[in-house]
Amino acid sequence: MNLTTNEVMQMLRESAYRCFAEAEPAKALRRDRDARDLDALGRGLWSEMIPLGLPGVLVSEEFGGSGLGFRESIQVSEMMGRSLALGPYLSTAVMAATAIGHGDNATMQRELLPAIASGEMIVAPAVEERPRHGSLDITTFASRSQDAYRINGRKTAVIDANVADRLIILARDENAPEELLLFLVPANTAGVSCTAAMGVDSHPICTVELSDVQASVDDLVCATAQTAALLERVHDAGRLHLAAELVGLAAEAFDRTIEYLKTRVQFGKRIGEFQALQHRAAILFGEIEVASSVVLKAATLHDANDPRFPAYASLAKAKAGEVAKHVTAEAVHLHGGLGMTDDFDMGFYIKRARAASERLGDTAWLQQRWLTQHF
Repeated sequence: MNLTTNEVMQMLRESAYRCFAEAEPAKALRRDRDARDLDALGRGLWSEMIPLGLPGVLVSEEFGGSGLGFRESIQVSEMMGRSLALGPYLSTAVMAATAIGHGDNATMQRELLPAIASGEMIVAPAVEERPRHGSLDITTFASRSQDAYRINGRKTAVIDANVADRLIILARDENAPEELLLFLVPANTAGVSCTAAMGVDSHPICTVELSDVQASVDDLVCATAQTAALLERVHDAGRLHLAAELVGLAAEAFDRTIEYLKTRVQFGKRIGEFQALQHRAAILFGEIEVASSVVLKAATLHDANDPRFPAYASLAKAKAGEVAKHVTAEAVHLHGGLGMTDDFDMGFYIKRARAASERLGDTAWLQQRWLTQHF
């Protein structure tokens, strides 16, 4: 199995990094957070990603995208983590593109995938109803009358819903509660209301209320029998790209810490010369390399259509989450009092690492899923 980077991966990595670095996302993040501009925080650097073709990285060439695989698309997520860039890349370019692209609604694919690939449309999956990701305890119901549905329910912790043009909504069939339905509806449809709040990492987190929202059979992303499998595929795509983002967060926090250890002088010596701190840095370096390797392996398994991918997506997210939390905590500690100040970016890294590690499953849940699927 090839776990090295190819030319396309390196090109995406470098172009994304240059784009994000030039936009100074940390400066914009601090400005928009202080102004509580949730719309600007939600859109982030989406307009800067569009000229690079990043919204369509996973959309097939048939629909105007690049038709690349996860080995390539995770490079963008990692660079977003490194730079603290925000934007609906995860929700739209990864999860929504996966849902629609692997669904069986050909009309929806023809109409919406080109709009996603061009960056004209933002799509947010609205699935969760519990404070923490876990089993699908869905209480949103869709009642059917001939070819029309009415959807009622409430979705929590929806990312990017405040800037979305479309929502992908998971509901139960009221007439057959064991059956799941996946609808795609306009965000401005009558009966849809979105309330956004600022998360711990300054990313908007939304609650979506659904009151007699009208939809039709043409709005179904896939056949009922395929919904559960498609939903897991979408979530695994999200988990892997979150894992890549967490690796980027950890790597940048580590690099900045090493640079600080080389310049900070205490007791007449650079603190990086103290052996105890060198040992701590060496441990962090090894942990980041392990996390990066398992993320790349999971992406490689996906692109090879290997059935082990779901298990490795869980492993990658669990490992990257723990490593990112460990590295960012050590980074704040090793920076001393400077690391605790709001004017210093390290606080953004530790907050984002904690928020991302909880999304789509925390470490304990992912470890249990790994054990269930792998053994």
